[in-house]
Amino acid sequence: MGELTSRERFTLALNHKEPDRVPIDLGSIASTIRTVAAYDRLRNYMGLALDKRIRHFADEHIIPDEEILQALHVDTLYLRMNVPKTWERVRLDRYTVVDEWGVPWYKAPGSFYTFPISHPMKTASMEEIEKFPWPDPNEPSRFEGLREKAKQLFTRTDYALVADGITGVGVFDMSWHLRGMENIFLDMIINPGFTEALFQRLTDYYVTVYRNYMQAVGEYIHMVIYYEDLSGQDGPLMSPDLYRKFIKPCHRRIFQAIKEYTAAKLCVHTCGSIYAFLDDYVELGVDVLNPVQISARDMDPHRLKQKYGSALTFHGAIDTQRFLPRATPVQVQEEVRRMIIILGSGGGYLFTSCHSIQPDVPPENIVALFSAAVEHGRYPLAATVS
Repeated sequence: MGELTSRERFTLALNHKEPDRVPIDLGSIASTIRTVAAYDRLRNYMGLALDKRIRHFADEHIIPDEEILQALHVDTLYLRMNVPKTWERVRLDRYTVVDEWGVPWYKAPGSFYTFPISHPMKTASMEEIEKFPWPDPNEPSRFEGLREKAKQLFTRTDYALVADGITGVGVFDMSWHLRGMENIFLDMIINPGFTEALFQRLTDYYVTVYRNYMQAVGEYIHMVIYYEDLSGQDGPLMSPDLYRKFIKPCHRRIFQAIKEYTAAKLCVHTCGSIYAFLDDYVELGVDVLNPVQISARDMDPHRLKQKYGSALTFHGAIDTQRFLPRATPVQVQEEVRRMIIILGSGGGYLFTSCHSIQPDVPPENIVALFSAAVEHGRYPLAATVS
């Protein structure tokens, strides 16, 4: 097979066929480089221009410029919804910003992450759900110019276009942002009526905003990502029964709304030990699983590929927590080779790190990561590994 375009390569792989090489991804909330300083170190190491303005979103998740994408042989380009013009950024102090939902997020000095310090619906009653100042999913400025931008990128580039998640969180994540983690778990057990009402109100929002989003860009994109963290590293945060009772019906409505207006593949991001929910994801029509956190319990890549490789494309799988910061470039290359052989056989693998690349990862390891994907990702793949 001759050299394919990025779009052709991506499409074949996500349809479980073997292209010329495994497609490479960089740029989503779950697969980009964290912090401006780390990005500058990478550009300096690669001998690229340092005078460009660095764009980022969501706590310095970097939007890679095209010079980096080309140098690292990346096949994807990302689209995102606009920040609504109706939202006025409120800063409580130099470390705390209030989001569109009224949740204050605190970023401690020296930290790379923010966390909510209070929850606006913590003590809300059933009657207060409708009184809450919900963001408007039909706000026109969210979608202004997106169709034109998507069409331009589709016609003028060969990248596979990916629509990143609208907020970086889904129904369950947003419920605990509003309510508090302990409260939402207690609600599921002792206050199920309130839980269902809250989840359905959130689902109404997501269905509408995703429908608007897909009506704008769905004709031109090749994958859309929905984010929903249901698991920790040692197992699910809730039982599968609770998921199926409260959250799965929400996912069904949202995923159907997405697929109504696009033929793009649906990628769902769920960190940690997600194995217990994979049958449900397959039934709901999920096409791509991200981030494939193989260091978590029950996430052995051999097992995942054997059981779900015909239904799911795997997106990620290179550990950013312990492996990438500590490995040598040679070890990075070997791990890349191993993952590609395991997950890439027969297609169905979109290569990237299993989460955003943290500032403690040396730039030489980042370069080794992507160069090894090009070297070892060409079909036919090498022999199997243990």
